[in-house]
Amino acid sequence: MSRELSELNLQEDFEKVHSCEDSSRWVLAKEGTLGMWVSMYPLEHPEEVFQARLLWVAYPEKAPSLKFRDPASGRLDLPTAWPILPGFRPTSLDACVNWCAEGFAVHPEWRNDPKLKWDSRGNALLKVLRILQFEFDNHFQGRYRP
Repeated sequence: MSRELSELNLQEDFEKVHSCEDSSRWVLAKEGTLGMWVSMYPLEHPEEVFQARLLWVAYPEKAPSLKFRDPASGRLDLPTAWPILPGFRPTSLDACVNWCAEGFAVHPEWRNDPKLKWDSRGNALLKVLRILQFEFDNHFQGRYRP
């Protein structure tokens, strides 16, 4: 798929996300043509706002890269910007999950596993946002502190 088609697909899905009821809890902003910033928080900890960056190389065919930004400095290389969630590895600055590029880099065998491979059908942006929000709401254990 061409970069231009990826950009158009992401823009279309970005616009559709705003019409979803659950989007009222998110602050979304585009970053470049294939990137997205989302601010979200765990339902029971609204004071713990996290800024996630989702960055695609091909939308929706590939899972996005997932990083967290420190709101004070804007840096993406601080473990303290990361939540403690299953599969998340703040000290490695990655998440070992089957819905982000870093997970597939650590586990390339997932690409061919029918239960774990990336599913690009539907609105991939909305799917990732809903998965991330579900993890925050159901499995949040705090912000990483060394």
